[in-house]
This record gives sequence, structure tokens and C-alpha cells, in this order.
Amino acid sequence: MKFKIQLVTEHETGQEIQELVCLERETAELASIGIALDEAKTLLVSLQKEVVSRQLADYLAVKNKCPECEKPFRHKGKHPAVFRTLFGNLEFSSPRWFQCSCQAHSTRTFSPLSELLTDNCSPERLYLETKWASLISFDLAANFFEDAFPIEAHIQATTVRNHLHRVAKRVEAELGEEQFSFIDTCKRDLASLPKPSAPITVGIDGGYVRKWDDKKTHFEVIVGKSILEDGTNKCCGLVRVRLKVWGI
Repeated sequence: MKFKIQLVTEHETGQEIQELVCLERETAELASIGIALDEAKTLLVSLQKEVVSRQLADYLAVKNKCPECEKPFRHKGKHPAVFRTLFGNLEFSSPRWFQCSCQAHSTRTFSPLSELLTDNCSPERLYLETKWASLISFDLAANFFEDAFPIEAHIQATTVRNHLHRVAKRVEAELGEEQFSFIDTCKRDLASLPKPSAPITVGIDGGYVRKWDDKKTHFEVIVGKSILEDGTNKCCGLVRVRLKVWGI
């Protein structure tokens, strides 16, 4: 028995059909039921390459004319580039074109794909690398991606770490400058406010507690405690399921 998986691309002028992979099943053994992991990786790599190549070709065809005078750009050359995704590292040729002479430009040439591919790694891969690298070690995260996804090249733990740090810096930059004080007042009024009597230490924690009458059911409890310098303290707690607040 053979299974042929094809990619059908619909254009304005018609359809284009391309066979991606052919699976053969001759024996009815347990190991031959369904699609194996290696076969799934091969299929995803082939599918990703074809989809991305068609997307890039369509994008370049649209951008090939000057938006002002609609003249085609003159081609200078091309250079190899790599786009890293969860379904393989895609190698392609990135063209470089001359700027149109109808307008003044700061550079003589430009790369049209730089506007589309603002990063050499897909956002989906960066997201999963950041997620798992924050939960487990960098080595285990790299091994997980190699086992689960059809990533052709070997992933180094340092690569996962660098991607995590890069995403963290970008997210932190989006937060803006840290606000020193959330009290909206001038320095004169701020100086007139009463000073706190003593330093205060606040701790908060939470967990899940099993119900006494139903051992398979748990509910969440959040507790907190504040301690003054003289030793006096206050405690509070919150049971989220019952939405009941109690204090001591």
C-alpha cells in the first residue's frame, strides 16, 4: 500500500501539484501503523521548504517594481541566507537590487527580503525556545527540539541560551523606563507625607490543598504575612475557589 502526499498551490492562472513524499506500508505490524516520527519530519521539512520558497518568490515578484515610477529594479547580485524554523533550517538566495534613480536614497542598493525577514529565526521557534529554556536547562531544551521537531542542524545549548536572552532583552525594552514612584505628586508635597514608623517585611505564597471529604479535589490557597521591626505581624489568606477572604 502506498500513500502519496501532495502539495496543491493555487494561482490566479491555475493550480500546481507537487508530490512531497510517498509512504509505503507492506506489513500490518504495530510499528508500521500510522506515520513514523522520521517520516513526519521529512514531510514537514519538504512542506516547509516548498511553502516558504513560494512565499518568497511571490513577495519578490510584488516588490520588483519601484513604487514611485513602477520601473523594475536592476539586480546587482545575491547572497546565501538561512531562515531557521521549527520545521527545518531553510537556505535560500537573498537578492540585492539597485535603488531606483527617480528618488534620492541614502544607499545605492538594498535587500528586498530584509523588510520581510526582520529576523533569521521564526517567531514560533523563538517562542518555544524561550518557553522551554525558562523551564528546563539549555541542554535539555536543545535535546527536546532535536527529538520532537525536524530541525536539520544540531542545536547547541548556547544557541538556545542566546535566543532566550535576546527575547528577554527585547521584551524588557518594550516595557520602557522603570518608574521610580507611583505617587503622582511634587517633591514638596511628597516631603510633607508622614514617614513610616518602621521597616515592614511582606511575604506572600500560595499552594494547592487537598479537600478532606474529596481526596481527588484540590483548591488553591494564597497566604501572606507582614512583619514590623518591633516583631508584630499580621497574616491574611485567600481561598480562590470559594472566593472567601479571611484574616488574622
